[in-house]
Amino acid sequence: MDRLTIGYISKAQGVKGEVKISPLTDDANRFKKLKGVYIDGKAYAVKGVRILPNGIFMTFEGIDDRNSAELLRNKEIQIERKDATVLPKDRYFIVDVVGCEVYVGDEREGKLKDVLQYGSADVYVISTPKGNAMIPAIERILKQVDVENKKILLDKDAWNDLVVYEE
Repeated sequence: MDRLTIGYISKAQGVKGEVKISPLTDDANRFKKLKGVYIDGKAYAVKGVRILPNGIFMTFEGIDDRNSAELLRNKEIQIERKDATVLPKDRYFIVDVVGCEVYVGDEREGKLKDVLQYGSADVYVISTPKGNAMIPAIERILKQVDVENKKILLDKDAWNDLVVYEE
């Protein structure tokens, strides 16, 4: 079964089994639509979701006290891919782009290792023979992202202007 991680449980909240969520998604309201999730491969029905300025809080069937909630600390929250939010054109799930082969022009440069999320643009971290290279994930440099074939094509001129190597 194909699942996506949408967040992780950062801590127990209160004494009635509520947990605080650290989301891995741009849209916190997507949590309100959840009927069920998977934690450590086990299915849990969602009892409640609260979205406040200081975080997202959830309760699950069968997790009714603080001790049970504490056992979920640092666990990933996953959903089935079929229940995922539909992304706009030219947006991708991080799990789908990590591992893609990266080409600059016709030359294979390396493999996408990580995606760092910042306010203005995501940053792609690419493992290359010269070390880790970082580029902004912006239209100027991204010529083609083919998640099905695990291939990303970058503009050579933009690469030369924008790439930063980690030291």
